[in-house]
Amino acid sequence: MNDLKLQKLRDNVEYYEWKYKACHYFWKKEYFNEIKKAKTKLKEYKAKYYPETKLLTQPQPFLRMNDWTEQYENYE
Repeated sequence: MNDLKLQKLRDNVEYYEWKYKACHYFWKKEYFNEIKKAKTKLKEYKAKYYPETKLLTQPQPFLRMNDWTEQYENYE
């Protein structure tokens, strides 16, 4: 059930973004406020039911290209 609610909230944000792009400039401010409300609801829902998880694998340290190409030069 949670996934349906999440999808509905995402669709709601997309709907208001579409309405914002397609509407007359007179209504832009109201639709912008609706977008902010929809994004806030989505963010609250995701924070409650889908907490952030840590990375399963840590990123590898950066290795400059000069360092690893030198190994090939020394191999010869």
